[in-house]
Amino acid sequence: MSREMLLQCSHLTKQYGKVAALEAVSLALSPGEGLLVVGETGSGKTTLAKVICGGVTPDEGQVLLQGRPLAPSCRRRAFGELAAIQYIFQDPYSAVDLRQTVAQVLEEAVRICRRHRHPATPAQRALEDVDPALLQAWDRPAGTLSGGQLQKVCVARALIPNPKVLIADEATSMLDQAGAEELFRLLGRIRQERGVALLAIVHDIDFSQTFWDRIAVFQGGHLVEELPFAQFSAQAKHPYSRKLLESYRYFYPQEGETHV
Repeated sequence: MSREMLLQCSHLTKQYGKVAALEAVSLALSPGEGLLVVGETGSGKTTLAKVICGGVTPDEGQVLLQGRPLAPSCRRRAFGELAAIQYIFQDPYSAVDLRQTVAQVLEEAVRICRRHRHPATPAQRALEDVDPALLQAWDRPAGTLSGGQLQKVCVARALIPNPKVLIADEATSMLDQAGAEELFRLLGRIRQERGVALLAIVHDIDFSQTFWDRIAVFQGGHLVEELPFAQFSAQAKHPYSRKLLESYRYFYPQEGETHV
């Protein structure tokens, strides 16, 4: 039985001068699925994310949402198509106006949706769904929040337009390990409760966690391997995939393993 496809990327190619940022990349996401995208700096991960949301126009290929092709540029997409794919950025302090209160940050997203007659989750409900404790910060300036708290506000803002796809681009890179795990658990809960597909780009992989359904490995603009996450350790064959596993096992040896 074939999976229902929510998001499909077909033969995406993007060249910057002589550098291939993406080379005929194809992948797909089902509703509620979590895809982990990994690779070294410059491997094409963020270019892929920006092509999906329309921030970068591919030279070739197309992105389909529920079987319908999206315009290459976000400027040519309908508001509903823009709302369906929401982006969570690496640096929450650059993603919001720190002078605004949490209420102002979130209510602005609601107003934009209403302006375009698009259904919106009420701001306080979106924040409560993410973390009820943050309602106490409703009238506080965003700049007074911790990095983890502010990233949760960004997640709440992303939920207001009722998206079908969330893209988290290194969204935990400014958090400590505990904060990163908390955010991934939050995103996992959102996937289950809302059926939202999640594409998460990370730099450091924790193979001991079970947040993900699949993993896609990028190198030099190519998608070199894609596997179910639970089977990656045993089935990965590409040399770069094996290198990722070896590095993880070196720094996080399993019980009974030692390194000299």
